[in-house]
Amino acid sequence: MYRMAVLAMLLDNNDCDRAKCIRMTLVHDLGEAIIGDITPRCGISVTEKHRLEDEAMKKITEMVPSTVGEDWYSLWQEYEANETKEAKIVKHLDKFDMVVQASHYEQKYGIDLEEFFTTTKDSFTLEPFMSWNEELRMKRYIRKNATQENN
Repeated sequence: MYRMAVLAMLLDNNDCDRAKCIRMTLVHDLGEAIIGDITPRCGISVTEKHRLEDEAMKKITEMVPSTVGEDWYSLWQEYEANETKEAKIVKHLDKFDMVVQASHYEQKYGIDLEEFFTTTKDSFTLEPFMSWNEELRMKRYIRKNATQENN
């Protein structure tokens, strides 16, 4: 979430409500504090995942002042609906953050996480994410080729 918020600060405020995007990045996965990260490999349906996340968000938002909780829940619902420009941007941030993390793990642990790059290849349809993604993949390609040449 933190890296997503920092990346959101790089967005052009003329293209979106940057402050809203930053806030949305900080709340979009709050439910995971209770239910954990449910991935496609968990075998849980999209409907069930949403139900669990909704319950978790309601529990979390009950722990803070009502105006704050209402704001957090509203931002989370907007993110989940993926209909506004800000929600679409934060979805892109979430996906890009995952790819950045995979790249970091590849470098740090010397492992190949090609699956993350393959499954997100065509995920980026908005700028600046298309450019960021292209740059990250180019750096990865250069790094992998340099590693192969050294072996």
